[in-house]
Amino acid sequence: MAKKIVIIGAGLAGTTAARELSERGQAVTLIDPAAGETSERPPLSKHLFDDSRYHLPFHLESSELVTFVRDKATEITLAEATAKSQHTGTVHLSSGETLDFTHAILATGMEANRPEIPGYPDALPVYNLSEAEWIREQVATTDEALNVGVLGSGYLGMEVATSAVAAGHEATVYLRGDEPLRKQLSAPVRSALFDAHTAAGVRFVAHTSSPDEIPANTHNLFVTSVGARPTLIPIDGFRPAETWEVNEKLATSHAGVWAAGDCAQITDGPFALDHPWACEPVAESHGKYLAELLSTDDSDTAEPWSDIPWHWSFQGPEKVFTAGLTSPDATDTVIRHDPSGKKFQVFHFDGSNPDAALIGVETLNWPPMQAAARRVLTGNNIPTRAQIEDPDFDFKAHSRL
Repeated sequence: MAKKIVIIGAGLAGTTAARELSERGQAVTLIDPAAGETSERPPLSKHLFDDSRYHLPFHLESSELVTFVRDKATEITLAEATAKSQHTGTVHLSSGETLDFTHAILATGMEANRPEIPGYPDALPVYNLSEAEWIREQVATTDEALNVGVLGSGYLGMEVATSAVAAGHEATVYLRGDEPLRKQLSAPVRSALFDAHTAAGVRFVAHTSSPDEIPANTHNLFVTSVGARPTLIPIDGFRPAETWEVNEKLATSHAGVWAAGDCAQITDGPFALDHPWACEPVAESHGKYLAELLSTDDSDTAEPWSDIPWHWSFQGPEKVFTAGLTSPDATDTVIRHDPSGKKFQVFHFDGSNPDAALIGVETLNWPPMQAAARRVLTGNNIPTRAQIEDPDFDFKAHSRL
C-alpha cells in the first residue's frame, strides 16, 4: 500500500521533513494556515533594531510531491485496525474537509503566552513574522531612541533587550526573580551575561511579581517574553496537558503518529527531558530523522534519534551556546577559560567522580570551542572529568581525534 504522509505544521521541523521526504521521492501533504510562507521563528528576536537580516527564510514550494493545505487541523481520528484498513487515521480540518493518512507527523510548534500588561495594551511577543514586522515598522518610523520594556528574561527577552541597547535604544527588563536566564543557563554563564548586559546599559528590575507593577507611560515599545506552550490538537478526543510525549524514535503512543520539534517531549533515551528541547537545530534534526525513518519499510528496526542537541543565542555582542545535556541548576561543574580570561566554557558531567563522562558544554563568546564541544559530544572519545580538570588537556585537539 502506498504511503500517505501528512505533516501538520509548516515550521522548521515540518518543512524539513517534507523537503527531505520529497527528495526521497515520497509525496507529502503539509497542513498549516500559513503553509508555504514559513520562516525560522527564534532568530526574529536577535536583530529587530538594526538593518541586518533578522530572520532566516525557510520556504518550501509546492511541487509534484509536496502539497500545501492552507487550513487548520482541528483533530485526528484513528482508523480501526483491521487487515483491510487502507489508512491509519484521518485529519479533520476547520473547513470541514478531511485527509486520510498512513503516517502523520505532528510539527505544530509552540504559541507564545500573551499576558496583559495594564499600562501597555499593545504589548506583544516576538513569536511570528508579523509581530517582528510590526516592531520593525515602529523602529523605522522614529528618529529618536526608543525606550523598550521587556517582561521576561529567557533567551528571547534578552535578545530583544540587548539588541535594542546595541542599536542605541534604551531597554528595561522586568524579572520575576533577581537574575535573567535562570531556567536556561548555569550560574557562571548567566552571571557573566548579567554583568555584561548591565555594563552595556540594559536596566533590570528584579522581583516583578505581576504585570500590574510595571509603570505606565514609561516605554514607547513593550515586548513580552514569558514562555510559550506547544500547540496541540486532539487525537481520538485525547489532548495532552502539556506536550506530545514521544519515545526515542519520536513516536507518540498513537499508532502511525509521530511528533517533532517544539511540540514533542522526548521521554526515553539519553536525551529525555521534562520539557521540549524547543530550539531550531533540534527541530531541523527531528525533521530529517523522521524523513529517513518514514522512508524505510521497517521503522521498527531503525536507530533512535541520536543527534547531539545544541542551542545558540546572540544577545547584543554576547554569544552563548549549549551542546548536549546541561542544567541551569548545576553547581558541580568544571570551568575553563581562554588565555585572555574573557571567554570560557562550563563542562557538565554525569557524576562528580574523576571518571565521570562529559555530557554537555556551555560556551560563552568562544564559537570555535562550541564547534569543538559539538564534535566531542558527537564522537566516541568522550573525555572524563579528570581529563577536563587537567590544565594541560587540549580540548580542541581532542575534538579532532
